Amino acid sequence: MNSNQGGVKLSVVLLSVIVLGVMAWFNQANAEMAPAPQQTEEEAKLLPKVE
Repeated sequence: MNSNQGGVKLSVVLLSVIVLGVMAWFNQANAEMAPAPQQTEEEAKLLPKVE
């Protein structure tokens, strides 16, 4: 095993973690911007009213 292979593996892991973090951040931002689904009359009849 070469002496620099550990550094390459660490770099790949760090890059993957950063990319996944950015993707999760964008997904969360998109979820907050999406409008809440409206309840239909049919669903309102089937589900108990929460007060």
